[in-house]
Amino acid sequence: MASELFFGSSGGIVSALMILLMLFLMTAMSLRLMLSRKKKAYFSLTFSLLLIAVQYAAVVAIGARPDAGDGGAYLVNGLQTLSFIALNVGLYQLYNPTKRKVTFLAYLGTILTLLILGARYYAASELFPDPAAAASVQANAFLNVWMDIYLYALIFFCFYFVTPSVGQTAKYQTALVVYFLTHSAAVLNSYIYDEGATGLRFAEHFLPVVFFFIVFLFIFERVLELMQAVYHSSITDGLTGLYNRRFFMRRLQQYLQGGVAVGVIFTDIDNFKKLNDTKGHQQGDEALRKVASIVLEIAEDIGLGGRYGGEEIVMIVADPKLDPGKVAERLRARVEAEAGVTVSVGWAKYRKGVTAEQLTKQADEAMYVSKKTGKNRVTAYKPGMTAAGLPPLSGPPRASQSLPIE
Repeated sequence: MASELFFGSSGGIVSALMILLMLFLMTAMSLRLMLSRKKKAYFSLTFSLLLIAVQYAAVVAIGARPDAGDGGAYLVNGLQTLSFIALNVGLYQLYNPTKRKVTFLAYLGTILTLLILGARYYAASELFPDPAAAASVQANAFLNVWMDIYLYALIFFCFYFVTPSVGQTAKYQTALVVYFLTHSAAVLNSYIYDEGATGLRFAEHFLPVVFFFIVFLFIFERVLELMQAVYHSSITDGLTGLYNRRFFMRRLQQYLQGGVAVGVIFTDIDNFKKLNDTKGHQQGDEALRKVASIVLEIAEDIGLGGRYGGEEIVMIVADPKLDPGKVAERLRARVEAEAGVTVSVGWAKYRKGVTAEQLTKQADEAMYVSKKTGKNRVTAYKPGMTAAGLPPLSGPPRASQSLPIE
């Protein structure tokens, strides 16, 4: 009984039922994406999965394998070829926009499949009008071999020309190798061993299960990539790669709720409007990106950086052992040396009872003091500080000097 399920005629039905279960899961994912995002890639993928489901439902219904000798099984073989084309188009479109060349090749492949399928049935009726002669092993081999050769050509085409365009190269190539072995097992078992090789029959039945499991992993990983990309774009600034203001404030609030004595550094690029007006917005954007990259590098292991708005960049120093003032000075010095612009910097340390908004405002006020007292400097926030009521300074501080305000 067990040998019949794995090596006998029932093996094709068992494997088809297993594949149909995976197809149901993949179709559910693809359909959900198609309805929510309305992209051609998801339509193509959903269509191909439904076509494959029809193919394997036919296998279950007629109790035959795609390489069986009768006309019904050959129709299933044609569905297999069409679904292979549609599936690879769908997988390609998951990583690439739909181009006319791809559409043309997909239609060409489909038309060739239908022509081979039609030619097979026409040849069967014209060359072998006698049903007994048409059912012979030699006649079936002559009639069916063309679709098998064509499917080999499609496999090699995808391996060499589609592989470079998909993101999961190793996984995609592994799936194609498994598909090639599956088809080879079916061809050998049909044309050479006359269905008598039990090992080939097992491979023919259950290698497709491995193939569709790899395809399932491929689609699932791509869905995760897309979800991560959507989430990342929702929390980051497209120009600088820094976190956006909303996410920055939310993370700052979380730090404060967790009792972490964070510091906030508030940075504003000096003379940014003049830079935009005299050298153009492209140059201004480039300066902003350079400053942002420095902030990202400094904040990588000690906190996080964000774009507060315009040319204003903020940073959380989450390590309580670090002095935010020293971090701020290191940031100012690096910007001056590497970015071709200077920044005015203010910083504030968390005190009990201060909210995230208040802490950010304190750092902003300290930055404003730097801006009004010479620019390209660092100012530490002190209670009672206002930009309008600065106490007199005893001599001009150095650009790198922090300005303590009592």
